[in-house]
Amino acid sequence: MLDEFLHTLEHGPVYWAYALVAAAAAVEYVFPPIPGDTVALFAVALAVRAQLHWAFVYLAMTAGALLGGLTAWGFGVWLADHQSSWPWFLKTPGATRALDAVRRGYEQHGSMYLALNRFLPALRAFFFVGAGLSRMKAAPVLLYGGISAAVWNAILMAAGYAIGNNWDALQNVLERYTLATLILIVLAVLGIVARLAWDSRRA
Repeated sequence: MLDEFLHTLEHGPVYWAYALVAAAAAVEYVFPPIPGDTVALFAVALAVRAQLHWAFVYLAMTAGALLGGLTAWGFGVWLADHQSSWPWFLKTPGATRALDAVRRGYEQHGSMYLALNRFLPALRAFFFVGAGLSRMKAAPVLLYGGISAAVWNAILMAAGYAIGNNWDALQNVLERYTLATLILIVLAVLGIVARLAWDSRRA
């Protein structure tokens, strides 16, 4: 399926290519397994080859990321508005404490979380859902989410032009970065779980 998507991106109408880039960036926030960065990097490679205009690729990636982030934020707001309808396991004391911790975290560091979201593959949508659950206003969500998307996409564009017309090399760099990031995330989660277990035993 991804190969067909990339084939359409390369050989389809130019306006359709920009729409696909924006859609991939947006859908990644709704369905995280969608490899939005892979599509974005392929578009960057096409821009390097002058098949697509780099400015329109950049704008499509950034606009798509903002649209997807706002969708995830809206879902978080909807969840907050319907908390009484949540399943029982989300109403347990432990889940309630975790939700309170998330809300406190966003009250203190919400802007930082959103500014970092694009740099953490597979978790991007959850930053915006958390912002919605914490009832962050749309304006800061757009501002800091936009800054994150703009900086990350600028890095992708710079990497594309630095490496040149070498799709395999670009993909390899992205895969290594994603793997390293996921390893760090897993280690962080394990550390948090271990700390919670330790505190629970001491209590």
